[in-house]
Amino acid sequence: MSLLTPENRYAIADLNARFAWALDLHDFEALRDVFTADVHYVSVAHEFHDVERLIASFHARTGTRTTRHGLGNLLLAEAGDSTVTGRGSWHTFASNAEPPQGVEIYMVADFHDTYVRDAQGGWRIAERVITPVFREASLAPGNPPQTIGDQR
Repeated sequence: MSLLTPENRYAIADLNARFAWALDLHDFEALRDVFTADVHYVSVAHEFHDVERLIASFHARTGTRTTRHGLGNLLLAEAGDSTVTGRGSWHTFASNAEPPQGVEIYMVADFHDTYVRDAQGGWRIAERVITPVFREASLAPGNPPQTIGDQR
């Protein structure tokens, strides 16, 4: 039986939405329900092999951070009995100030993922490698806030 059933596709899409909302709402503890304990996570400036260290890295960020993440063009492929690979295009709007802010894109990146089904039949991300395509370094976490556009 194919792993790429409508139910599994929905569950993986939901997993990605939970990742985005965990970051956007600063609910970093929720990432334990998104990633495997031994996740391999590679971002612009960091590489982790443990969900606890990944969570700690988000908690360690200082200053105000407002983000919204969105996923598009998610392609999934079976990679084993309980493994699916995925590639998606993420866009991140960001500000290092309180909302509302003018709109500025921090990064558009390709995400290369490996999703695994756990013993309960749920899905987790076992690997996420983020490859920037476009990036505005001045909007990176920890940089001073910038005033951008109309701030209604």
